[in-house]
Amino acid sequence: MISQLAAIGFDPEIRGILVVGVGVIVLFGSVWMILATNSGIRLASLIALAGFFGWMVIMGAFWWIRGIGYVGESVSWHVLDFNRADPGVSSVEPVQTLPDPLLFQGKGFEVATALENDFETLSEFTVELDRNGPDYAEATDAEFADAVARQELRNATTTVSQVASVSPAAIDAALEQGMLPDIGDWEFMNTSDAGEAQSAASAAILEKDGFHFESATEFRFLDAFRTGGKPRLGPEIDPDCTFCGDNLRRGWHWIANSARIKNPTEYAVIQLQAIDAAALVTQEGQAPPFPVVDEDAPIISVVMVRDLGNLRFPPAMVTLGSLLIFVALCYMLHLRDESSTRRIEEYEAAV
Repeated sequence: MISQLAAIGFDPEIRGILVVGVGVIVLFGSVWMILATNSGIRLASLIALAGFFGWMVIMGAFWWIRGIGYVGESVSWHVLDFNRADPGVSSVEPVQTLPDPLLFQGKGFEVATALENDFETLSEFTVELDRNGPDYAEATDAEFADAVARQELRNATTTVSQVASVSPAAIDAALEQGMLPDIGDWEFMNTSDAGEAQSAASAAILEKDGFHFESATEFRFLDAFRTGGKPRLGPEIDPDCTFCGDNLRRGWHWIANSARIKNPTEYAVIQLQAIDAAALVTQEGQAPPFPVVDEDAPIISVVMVRDLGNLRFPPAMVTLGSLLIFVALCYMLHLRDESSTRRIEEYEAAV
């Protein structure tokens, strides 16, 4: 008991209690005192409480609409399963339809090379360094050779999710042309969309016994997939269009998703692989080596489900609860007013 009391600090625990207490006494208490001197303690208490809970209804409504203030848990990814090498044996049924992860190795660079003439943004993954360029004009031949080797290695290890981050339409074209294995109802997540899921997967796998990873630098994320959830706009929709059909489709998409009562379950699969031990060693005075994966290590698939949380539930309860109390107090004031009016009428009639 003493140790628990000793753990209470002045800032923020005691300081917070004092701030709230002073705020209640100075703000709420001063209003109540003014009302009490003019209307009496009972009536002043009813009026002050009715005003307070009326204000709570307004503030709670803002919290509820905006998802701020006193809120619940936000949307997050929860890990369901860890799978080595073969998604077909996963305990999560939708994951069993995913192809072997080995089939996607090298496919990112292959797609970028084959479709770079159709999609200009893919040149990011096929660019070659210029010896006469300003970046390497003063570099030695050995330094330039190291830069070329690093660039070639970076291009060769391009994942499909990285390609999807710069050109989602290229992935659709590659699937139609059979350049990528059929993934069924799944879709590739680009690197920006997969960021939150990768963070959750990284934290989970570092805590999980049996993987022997001490930090996130010891593995590299590969491709990411997702399926389910609310319908999403396709890459053919122009996000910058204002007065066109795409604008109407975006508006209808927002209305349809907002009116959807039940949210379909959304799954994600984040694949990663251990980095080669030699790539973890940094020589003094040299740039860190490129994180090359260990080809003998199994590809680990982290299976997750989207938890929608209860972000707006607490403010909704605050709003509705305050509304009920506010209505009850207003009704009590109404009954008191009726009683006072009736007594005045009886007195005037008797006089």
